[in-house]
Amino acid sequence: MKKLLFSYVMLVFVFTCCKKTDNPTDDGKMDWNAPSHPYMAPNGKNNIHNDVYMTDVYTIKGPESGDLNVTMSNIGKLGGTIAFNSENKIITLGIWADGSRALYILDPENLVILDKFDLPTGTLSVAGGGYFYLDQNYRAVIPTVDKRIFIIGTSGNPAKLTLEKEYNLSSLPDPCNIASVLPDWNGNLWFVTAEGIVGVVGDNNLNTLQLSHLDSITNTVVNEPIANSFAIDETGGVFIVSDYALYRFELNGAGQPVVVWREEYDRGTMKKPGQLSFGSGTTPTLISKDYVAITDNAEPRMNVLIYKRAKNISSNRLLCKVPVFTSGASSNENSLIAFNNSIIVENNYGYSNLFNFVGHLSEPGLCRIDFRADGNYSIAWTSSLIIPSVVSKYSSANNLIYTYTKDTEGWYFTAVNATTGQVAFQKKVGLDEIIYNNHYSGIAIAPDGTAYVGSPKGVIKFSKK
Repeated sequence: MKKLLFSYVMLVFVFTCCKKTDNPTDDGKMDWNAPSHPYMAPNGKNNIHNDVYMTDVYTIKGPESGDLNVTMSNIGKLGGTIAFNSENKIITLGIWADGSRALYILDPENLVILDKFDLPTGTLSVAGGGYFYLDQNYRAVIPTVDKRIFIIGTSGNPAKLTLEKEYNLSSLPDPCNIASVLPDWNGNLWFVTAEGIVGVVGDNNLNTLQLSHLDSITNTVVNEPIANSFAIDETGGVFIVSDYALYRFELNGAGQPVVVWREEYDRGTMKKPGQLSFGSGTTPTLISKDYVAITDNAEPRMNVLIYKRAKNISSNRLLCKVPVFTSGASSNENSLIAFNNSIIVENNYGYSNLFNFVGHLSEPGLCRIDFRADGNYSIAWTSSLIIPSVVSKYSSANNLIYTYTKDTEGWYFTAVNATTGQVAFQKKVGLDEIIYNNHYSGIAIAPDGTAYVGSPKGVIKFSKK
């Protein structure tokens, strides 16, 4: 009897330490901010995910009520990434269905085009400009569809966009679609391609590595596509997710990218409705100095996966595996929001595309997960808001999550209380029409608290009356 009782107590202990708990204590609380990057513009201004940790967090306040003016630009292209230069003018890259691309400077007051720089034309995809960043001199660093990386600065008054430098990557094999470019803490320029190439480029060097693995069933080498951006920390770790696995890379002594560790995840059996690619739909998100998080593509429910990101560990690398949303109806195509020990994840299952989503709704879901260093986690709340495809954001200054929602009546700029999950306010943007669909673009908050989101006309602005 004593042996049975002891076994039962041990089972309860293991379950409590490794699984969901409804009553996590406060001793797991983390207080941190993503560090500033020496080779990027200030956090909140430099890329679609706000910083190189890809947290999607602002330390400034956005709108605090629905009493807002709504203004729409008219550049005629979808503005996916919205950044801000040293004068807080809007820098955005517009892409359209015909494959045309252009970089724009917009006046933040009236959204008038101040200048435009046409980019090489290619297919409608995130490759070739869907991701770009502003460097420490507020120059736009943009991968192109023809195997180049442009560095475009502004000069003069009025400001003009000028190509200051380019890297030629023509030696890369075809097909080649550069998805994203980012600097590490030493200024080395990393890039990834949709075909699964990880590379580092400089003035006189180009070093690459093809992600692949040996399929144990067919005994063939399988290349691993990359469909998202990536994250970099100050220790030299570069965190990249392929359609099969999450990686940590570093540079070796010869300046070549090398795999430090690789963690496979459940990539599912198909590209779910709402996803642009197979496997994980998230750019890796770094949390404090210890963790990196992504979503998988599992069935019947997608999971949020939290890993220990150090080079070497003595225990399992996977800390938490958290199932979210409805069985048979969960997928994600946007980066996670991370602040303190909380993660915000949205459900994009059922979104189709820009041109045939009128009259349709995606599956609901916005969720906050709290986790601890011992592996315990809790679901703080789950909202039934419908968020088809936006890159949502969080403001630590007013504890609001900013997102872009839809119902049968149309589209809304929506703020959610991050503590309770309740809607703080909504502002109706427009009816159920194509021009109000954000189509995977991100919400951005300017230093003055004005909010923006990309749209087929370019940018929609939400300002105080």
